[in-house]
Amino acid sequence: MRKFFKLADKEIIFGHKICQTHEAKYLCIEELYQKFYRPNCYDVGGTYINDVPDFWFVYKTEIVGKLFLFHLYVTKRQTCSFIVSVSCTSDIICAPKQNAAFLPSKLEKFPFNGLNTQGYVTTYSFTEVDVDILKGKKLYIPVSFSTDKPLSALAETMKENHNYKYLLHDPVGSDFIIESADGYKFNVHRSLLCANSEVFRAMLKDETAESLNGYVKMVDINKDDLKDIIEFMYTGTIENLLECNFFNIFILCNQYDLQGLKELAESALIFQINDDNVIETLSLADLHNSEAVKLAAMKYIKMNKILVNSDVLDELNNVELVKEICEFLLI
Repeated sequence: MRKFFKLADKEIIFGHKICQTHEAKYLCIEELYQKFYRPNCYDVGGTYINDVPDFWFVYKTEIVGKLFLFHLYVTKRQTCSFIVSVSCTSDIICAPKQNAAFLPSKLEKFPFNGLNTQGYVTTYSFTEVDVDILKGKKLYIPVSFSTDKPLSALAETMKENHNYKYLLHDPVGSDFIIESADGYKFNVHRSLLCANSEVFRAMLKDETAESLNGYVKMVDINKDDLKDIIEFMYTGTIENLLECNFFNIFILCNQYDLQGLKELAESALIFQINDDNVIETLSLADLHNSEAVKLAAMKYIKMNKILVNSDVLDELNNVELVKEICEFLLI
């Protein structure tokens, strides 16, 4: 299944088209392929509060060696402190049916204090393969705004950094037991399970057998994978990332609707792509609708000139995926 993004015209910042600041969700960049090969400064567009201009964005394209750089800048018409949040990575997600490409929806905050001139936001770095993908497509960059004061921003940061690591080692107040397929039991807290997974939330409703018994055996999860999943639920990360089996973790994230951990698993799978696992990674990403991982695998195949022969394509046993690979290699 190919990715499809919902786009409302009123949510798109493009040129002098009226887009209210509180409704803005995307910066729209047209003809970026051509503009990378004509390095210069270009306008994106702006937002308004009613009919009064509020924010205005511009960008500068630059080629440095084999990298294509996209520098983003913002101006706020009124002098005040504000925060602009934009996509935190340069990983492109394709939406062929919309003739568009998107950057990931996970945002990074960039605070500005009393700015009334043009301010630098961030730089996105693209490869030649990325730029080829953008040919003939619009690029949409997720964006949001807030006027949080420094104290509010600090409070939000503290909230984001808060975790329950101490409860992993001393599970005081635990009210549920999860047993792995190989018989290892973990004492956990229902509230944290429910907060991290809709599947666990449904499992732990009042009248279910698991809820009444205070126990469940995960027949499809071994001790090590279950330990990593629980650690992420309590801390928001996994300490020993290099020891994780992210192929397993990625599959389990989809099965148990663990969205935060899925993002980490996707990043790890992309980082670990090599000649030996790229086809397996591509197949797994396609099966679980991970456009970011699938695109990274296809880019790896193209950039490293991995030979995709008939035997490999037969192993995929997926006509649509084979077609996508062939189309991508011809870009």
